[in-house]
Amino acid sequence: MHETRISAVLFSFLSSRLPLRLCVFAAAFLFCGIARASDDKPVSYYRDVRPIFVSDCNACHKPEKNKGELDMTTFAALMKGGKHGSSIVPGDPGKSKLVEMISGDDPDMPKDGDSLKKDQVATISRWIKEGAKDDTPAAGSQIVATPVYTVPPVISALAYSPDGSVLAVSGYHEILLHKPDGSGLIARLIGESPRIESLAFSKDGKQLAACGGAPAELGQVQIWDPLTRKAIKTFDIGTDELYGVSFAPDEKSVACGGADKIVHRIDLATGKEMLDFRAHADWVLGTQFTHDGKQLVSAGRDKAMKLIDLESGRFIDDINNPLEACISLAIHPKEEQILYGGDLGTARLYRISDNQGRTAGRNDTNLLKTFEHQAGPVTAVAFSPDGNMVALGSMGAVRVYSVNAPDKAALTLSGFAGPVYALAYQPDGNALAAGGAAGSVYVFDAKTGNLRKSFVPVPLTSSSADALPAHSTSSPQ
Repeated sequence: MHETRISAVLFSFLSSRLPLRLCVFAAAFLFCGIARASDDKPVSYYRDVRPIFVSDCNACHKPEKNKGELDMTTFAALMKGGKHGSSIVPGDPGKSKLVEMISGDDPDMPKDGDSLKKDQVATISRWIKEGAKDDTPAAGSQIVATPVYTVPPVISALAYSPDGSVLAVSGYHEILLHKPDGSGLIARLIGESPRIESLAFSKDGKQLAACGGAPAELGQVQIWDPLTRKAIKTFDIGTDELYGVSFAPDEKSVACGGADKIVHRIDLATGKEMLDFRAHADWVLGTQFTHDGKQLVSAGRDKAMKLIDLESGRFIDDINNPLEACISLAIHPKEEQILYGGDLGTARLYRISDNQGRTAGRNDTNLLKTFEHQAGPVTAVAFSPDGNMVALGSMGAVRVYSVNAPDKAALTLSGFAGPVYALAYQPDGNALAAGGAAGSVYVFDAKTGNLRKSFVPVPLTSSSADALPAHSTSSPQ
């Protein structure tokens, strides 16, 4: 403030005695001086340094790639260093290997990209000189403003509470709790994750799990109390999005997969990672615990459904033969059976077992049913509560099949604008909710296929809801 007042007086003095063009130059020098004089705020690792690493370094220096054995995705990993030893000497950028590697006319890093800009190098150097302090906020501690929508967001996840009284819907930075028939919004659970990719209620209904995050930045699991509408726990896991959250039968842990190709299991009481399973070769998009709680099934874009022993954390076997990417997953409500939806348009039901009976011809020994081919990738799957029916969401339609008649749809729910990404049966089996790219939730009578209600789950700030595409009423076939 003192420098500002002095500069204002000097500028006033100069403007009364110099031509306008020279005054502009004088003002530029004065205000540059002000900026330098007031630029005494310490460099922030989280706000200033970490974004540089995310955009320019982490592609090569992350757990699954780890060039030079250096992981730069977290502060702790960065400070641990790589194969050449410590990468940072707090307080001394001149002795810090990282600064050496990113500096000069022909720097060694980034190896396969453009060199960092001089101001980026200066920011990192200054942060180190100031002590290389970590100011990463604790998971769940950031205050997020209430989201404002001008258009409906894509719906990526739906879940009914066990008593059927609440329908949870994914939004941007939030979960929206609706009345089960779509007649009204109950609450908005606003959290840090920009994207909510998966939702699951615990069997007692006292916990609601959400996983998601931000691409190439954050993987996060949130645990909410749907009754008090308060966040119970928030866990930051890795630096990429998480998918396919599921509760263990004892409700003491959750599992999820990630774009980091890892299957994670988290103890809800301690936040400890109980499982860090790395046998997948691509994104892990779904997880499901077996009913006895002894094993975990994971599935992903590498076409594999893998069976994991939870006591040892070891890989048992692939349940299936690799036929197509497994992009949606559901477990039979009563039997140890697992259903996946494939990216080539087919859904398959498998016995949850090792595949040791396979032959040289690679027979799919655990395969129980193959459902009718869909018009596009099977982006959502769901079992009816009794396990007798299967709903498959794809491009522009949901088709419902009897498990005993997988070749012909019992119901076709059509008219969706784009793919269907989320399906959920109400626990009494009377309603089926669907959502996807169009941003609306559709609640159908699960027996007849008739549309009961369609609604936009988020409040809109404009009349854009009036322009939403009409939805055709479904009909039995």
